[in-house]
Amino acid sequence: MIVNIILIAVAVYLAAGLIFAIPFVIKGVSKVDEGAHGGSLGFRIIIIPGTMLFWPFLLKRWMKALKQKVND
Repeated sequence: MIVNIILIAVAVYLAAGLIFAIPFVIKGVSKVDEGAHGGSLGFRIIIIPGTMLFWPFLLKRWMKALKQKVND
């Protein structure tokens, strides 16, 4: 029972990460990291698993970058 709950929680977390990763690798990564600006398709595909894992942290950084851009 507990194992099922943990597996479902991990699946939901990773599904949310995948949903986040798609727009992030298309637009957000260049906003968060200037070095990623102009990154190739291969680079963007490679970072998807890491983006899925660290999506809450990256979402926070993306929102902070957008907020700074609005204030500038």
